[in-house]
Amino acid sequence: MANNEMKTNAEIYREQRKERLAKAAKKKSHGKRDKIIGIIVKVVCILVALGFVLTFTANALTKVFYVPQKVLSAATYGDEKLTVAEYNYYYMGLYNQACSLSQQYDQQYSGYGTSYFNTAKSPAEQDYPGEDAPEGVKTWADYFAHMAVIRGFLMKDLYADAMADKNFKLTDTQQKDLDEAIADLKSQLEEQAETNDVSPNVYTSKICGEGLTLDQYLELSERDQIAQYYLEWYQANSADAISDADVKKYYEENKDTLDIASIRYFAVTYKTEDSTDTTAKYTEAEAKARAEEFLSKITDEESVKALAIEYADEEYKSSYNTDSATLGSNLTKAGLSQLSEEFANWTFDSARKYGDSAMFKVESQNAYYIAFMVSTPAKDTSVASADVRHLLVQAATTDENGKALSTAEQNKNFEAAKKEAEDLLAEWKAGDATEESFTALVKEHTDDAGSKETGGLYEGIANDGKYVQEFTDWALEDHKVGDTGIVKTTYGYHIMYYVSNDGIEKWESDTRTAIANEKYTEYFDGTYDDIEKNVERTNDKILGFFADRNLDKIENIVKQNSSYSSLTY
Repeated sequence: MANNEMKTNAEIYREQRKERLAKAAKKKSHGKRDKIIGIIVKVVCILVALGFVLTFTANALTKVFYVPQKVLSAATYGDEKLTVAEYNYYYMGLYNQACSLSQQYDQQYSGYGTSYFNTAKSPAEQDYPGEDAPEGVKTWADYFAHMAVIRGFLMKDLYADAMADKNFKLTDTQQKDLDEAIADLKSQLEEQAETNDVSPNVYTSKICGEGLTLDQYLELSERDQIAQYYLEWYQANSADAISDADVKKYYEENKDTLDIASIRYFAVTYKTEDSTDTTAKYTEAEAKARAEEFLSKITDEESVKALAIEYADEEYKSSYNTDSATLGSNLTKAGLSQLSEEFANWTFDSARKYGDSAMFKVESQNAYYIAFMVSTPAKDTSVASADVRHLLVQAATTDENGKALSTAEQNKNFEAAKKEAEDLLAEWKAGDATEESFTALVKEHTDDAGSKETGGLYEGIANDGKYVQEFTDWALEDHKVGDTGIVKTTYGYHIMYYVSNDGIEKWESDTRTAIANEKYTEYFDGTYDDIEKNVERTNDKILGFFADRNLDKIENIVKQNSSYSSLTY
């Protein structure tokens, strides 16, 4: 929260996004896409950090040729078969994926990774969290054993489609990256094998999937990555192939998710008996009265911004000096409905006009929202993405110890930053006034260390929340190449230089993307569903035997308390 009684637009949507992502994370492995992985896992070979020592001698290992794993069929799908060695490869790949996601969740949501998948426990001791778990799947070990078969055939089919599609070809960059990745995998495995005093084939079989040779492992890894590239290409190609007529038809049928509107808003939160929010200072009745008072004082758009500062607690008033603090822009009806159906219906009512205002109770936020209509629902005719350069003149809001400066001090710093930005822009205009000279000016004066070396260049700017809204808004406005301007954000003042745009309006880009996503989902889910329906597990006893061997291998790693690491592309 920004203070005791309100949340900024960014903070509210950040909280909602985090909540949605946390929920999505719990279901991450449940959807059809994630049953191959959603994004195909590029790593399948588990290495144990700190040098995992093989528990039996090289001499003994060389006498084991893993013939059953290479010859026996684990499952069939039509005329295709999945060998036990391939089954083991995908089993370990699924385990690797769970470990990787657990680490990612730990980084993004403190401590959540362990609740998703605990790398310090046996998969057999952890319930699988999927709400749509296949029949008989209760633990993570069950999931790995079941899904290894599905993933194996899915990879085979996607790769086969890639090879059969005459329009698909790896880009030069993709081919280069893939060649380098495979070479790096080969080098790492050979080095690890030498460290453990065994042959590369023996080591690969022991660590990456029992029965695999080094060449087979590299071949499967390359094949799976090509399948991933094909999925990416299929989605992009689907978007490019969509006709204008299809775009118009889809837009008319899905305006709720495509049209956008903008409002000014303010939120007054209240505390409840069971609330854990210790910052809310008003009872529900007090919050309602305060919100009604705020609403009664609104005269125009500027008054909303002024009232927000007036109604904010003293220590948070400076947070509302920027234009975006009270602005909810590029809202969709579907998105706003997640906050409040009543709020969304009011905002997207065809009778809505600029200047309308209203108040809504949002129980999920324990808050009363005041809304002021800024732009009524319409197509987003801004460009889908643009490239700009910028020079940042930063305005300090904290001292050297990170303590917030007073409002007066912050205002003084912003005024100084504004004057410096105006002077620098005037200096540039008095010279050659070219992109080259602007780039040189940025490199000499900008306070944005992240873009200094590139001359302030940011490419592909879109309305996706990656940049502060004022910066994004300017970039996506109707400009000509070479246009300049000065934009104020929470960071200070940005001297902007317009480079180019992609030439397509955002509503059309979003519509094409939505149609492409549907085509992609239809293709992917159709392939997956057919495999799931028609796969034949050749021998449950054989599968169970090798699933247990894979589980034993994982449990051995867990028992040694070794940290998780992997070979990656």
